[in-house]
Amino acid sequence: MDVRDGLRALVLILLLGVLAACGGERVSPVTLEQLAASAPAFNGELVETEGVVNRFDDPEHYWLEDDAINRVAVTPGSAVRDHLGETLRVVGRFSYHPEEGREIEIDPAATAALRASAR
Repeated sequence: MDVRDGLRALVLILLLGVLAACGGERVSPVTLEQLAASAPAFNGELVETEGVVNRFDDPEHYWLEDDAINRVAVTPGSAVRDHLGETLRVVGRFSYHPEEGREIEIDPAATAALRASAR
């Protein structure tokens, strides 16, 4: 087994651990466009999505945005603060409320495992 095989095995173990921590719940890979167009359908789902990290200062909050300006707020801000202007892929719990909008509460362990698997 070379180093790459060892890293792949470690990533697989991490991903399995994350799935176990999520109760074996399925993660739905979706685009920001899908979340914007069908937000109620994904409410409460564990999702994986990608966008450019943006910020507004007053009050401070962060969101992911695609080229078509589909946006989803992300919390906690500390999870994305250091990636301002970068394209970022995250895993988290999606929520939608007509008056409050769309939001993903980032799952730090699942997002870290996802990033590790992309290397």
